[in-house]
Amino acid sequence: MNHKKTSALTAFSFAAAVALSACGGGGGSSGSGAAAPATTPSGAGNLQTSVPAPTYAGSTAQAAIFSQLNAYRSAMGVGLLKQDSVLDTSSAAHALYLVTNLATSNITAVTHNEISTNANYYEATPLSRARKAGAPVTEWIGENAAVGLAQSTGDANGSDCLGQALNSVYHLQGATSTQETVGIGLVTYAPQGTYGCVLDFGQTTNVAGSPADNGFYTAAGQQMAATAIAISPYDGETNVARAMVAESPNPAPDVASPGRPVLIRVRADQMGDSLTVTSFTLTGNGATVPARVIVPAAAMTGSTGATADVNGELFPGVAVLLPLSPLAAKTTYTVTFSGQRDGKPITKTATFTTGS
Repeated sequence: MNHKKTSALTAFSFAAAVALSACGGGGGSSGSGAAAPATTPSGAGNLQTSVPAPTYAGSTAQAAIFSQLNAYRSAMGVGLLKQDSVLDTSSAAHALYLVTNLATSNITAVTHNEISTNANYYEATPLSRARKAGAPVTEWIGENAAVGLAQSTGDANGSDCLGQALNSVYHLQGATSTQETVGIGLVTYAPQGTYGCVLDFGQTTNVAGSPADNGFYTAAGQQMAATAIAISPYDGETNVARAMVAESPNPAPDVASPGRPVLIRVRADQMGDSLTVTSFTLTGNGATVPARVIVPAAAMTGSTGATADVNGELFPGVAVLLPLSPLAAKTTYTVTFSGQRDGKPITKTATFTTGS
């Protein structure tokens, strides 16, 4: 059974006048060898369609991220997340570590790991930080992190942080995967006018084996119905970003300025599950958008016109269309996908409209 780890967005550089880029954690694959759980979700899936109201104070970045992320996941059809107060603690600790140590150049890139000799050290990895905060030893933990220029309100900080993840490849995947809970930490650093933002995700249902330092377990957590197809941007989404946020590892190092990625995901919770691509196109203004289709290496057999993920970060059941340049403003685009899920034909068509 595959384990899924997380990854990171690009380095954030603090100059005298702060230059903005992004960083965070999304998806990937690590070792295998754990057996499938004894109990797996039914073919109908086990998505959370309602969760308790969070305890975040109104108008805070944490409240905005929780609300906006769950609204986005609902629109995609991948299930809601519960607030996890333990992960609130671990995520806030790492947000503080990031924003203060980047400001002093103790670190030069946003990272998921902490160095014990640096200021505001909490614990080394997302998993060890969660356990220090009180997470059970069986829980799998994944992480997204970002840094940015502080906005005028908590709501704006939250939207900025979440937008960095949703407009990427690996971080979009990581924010909309099979996790069940989320803890949110956002810390502003007044001397630099910046924020650090961390989302720690938890997964406990049907987990097996020893949790990775930063990852999800393929067969665990929230599983869509076997016939479901999730897509981002979701069908009918408006004000979609035109360009991809830079991330590390870079899904396309040779593409100087890629457009906003399109992600397709199907259920792939069992060993050997695969999504292969026959055709994956994006059209707008009467023309097909030049793009690269990226799939996990294991899905190359049976796929047409696709490129293997150079970083090994895409989950089974995921395919990404990456425009080779930013999308046009205020334009309606149509996504057309055809392929196979475990050898059975599937199709998906959706539209979205870009912002200005």
